[in-house]
Amino acid sequence: MQNKQLPFFLFAISVILGLTLPVLIQDGMFMDGMLYTCVSKNLANGIGSFWFPVFSKYGFGGLTTFHEHPPLVFAIQSVFFRVFGNSMYTERIYVLVTIALTAYLIVRIWTCINKDADEKKTGWWPLFLWISVPVCFWAFSNNMHENTMGIFVLLSVLFYLRSINENKNLFTFFSAIFIFLATFSKGIPGFFPVAMPFLYWITLKKINFKQAFFHSLILIGIPLLTYLILICFPSAKESLSNYLIKRVIHRIGEDPTVESHFYIAGRIVIELLPVIGLVILLIFVFRKKFILRREKKQMAVFFVLLGLAGVLPLMLTMVQKGFYFIPSLPFFAIGFALIVSKPLSHWAVRIISPKANRILLFSSALLLCGVMIFSFLNIGKASRDKEILNDVREFGNIIPEFSSVSISEHRWNDWPLQCYLIRYHNINIDPQHADNEYRIIDKNAPDSTVKKYKKIDLPTLQFDLYKKIR
Repeated sequence: MQNKQLPFFLFAISVILGLTLPVLIQDGMFMDGMLYTCVSKNLANGIGSFWFPVFSKYGFGGLTTFHEHPPLVFAIQSVFFRVFGNSMYTERIYVLVTIALTAYLIVRIWTCINKDADEKKTGWWPLFLWISVPVCFWAFSNNMHENTMGIFVLLSVLFYLRSINENKNLFTFFSAIFIFLATFSKGIPGFFPVAMPFLYWITLKKINFKQAFFHSLILIGIPLLTYLILICFPSAKESLSNYLIKRVIHRIGEDPTVESHFYIAGRIVIELLPVIGLVILLIFVFRKKFILRREKKQMAVFFVLLGLAGVLPLMLTMVQKGFYFIPSLPFFAIGFALIVSKPLSHWAVRIISPKANRILLFSSALLLCGVMIFSFLNIGKASRDKEILNDVREFGNIIPEFSSVSISEHRWNDWPLQCYLIRYHNINIDPQHADNEYRIIDKNAPDSTVKKYKKIDLPTLQFDLYKKIR
């Protein structure tokens, strides 16, 4: 990387950190991310096993163990808990690692697909487009499973592109292995890179149909063969069966999250509006020098179609959420970035004067320092669930670790309360029994079951804690 590109990379890094670090450094996390954190922490501390991870001693989703997703991400994140301990920053360190790896792989793919020497150096451009998607920086601020799955998806795409560029079928096998790891992270959605060979054949026509078919057989065959081997082992078979049959199929049939199959299609358009708007603006700015050559257009179409391959299959069910397409966003970013990469790279590499470059470098470094200072000023604050976090801290000072507490039945689905109690104090909520030593109820709520309990005076904000009268 020439010095001329350093200011732009610093700017992109500043934006990435500016949109994630101030939130990450604060307490509080979206329910799904905190669920996964609790499961990973438990696994690191000897609660549960690889095939049968545990969220709560009272189970989750009608099962005693946690099978909302395959077990790989929990195992990986548990390593961070073993290394860094149970501090609230452990999962945040993990998220920062996933951000760094994702950014690195986007730049590697950008370098791989661009032949022009100037364009190879502008990997900051797709990085900026990628992080500018609102749901992208939200997901990375909340420890979504898609973050890790996306790394394996990017690796599968990188190795497939290398297999074509270098004519090495061994890289196709590596690509297939990473597709398996993507599915072992988040399940069926991780299979979408198997569309690569046919999309490459249709758009770039650098391989023939026979090659595309052969490559597709490898990309889908190796993951399926791996699963066939795994289910020969009873523990793996039971665990994967719990995930696929008792959770995935059950959710699809019984627990829809949207009212229309087209929700996800509309959502991706909305999320990509900043990217599309910026690209259109640059086309206007560089209109006199804007030339989109045939191969560049084909490559852009390939990546946009690959992104759609990770989005459109989600329409088959009514279980849809915006962050489900996080692994697809790097490909949309690369595809749209390619449209204006030629004039933008020429401007960034050839036109900017040394003086202007120094000014940009100073400004980018100043921005990065500002992001870091602002982020560290947020230490000790809460980005969400401030009242619950306050009450959990107070309860943790009274209730012994690994205890069970009673709670009103309607509060069983209060997942933030459950997650924070388990995450920080290993306290499990028990909705089935009213005779535990401690009971949590809503503040000022009438509850006949507290007759044998006495309220403990604590500076809580949303809940009260009662102790059983002996």
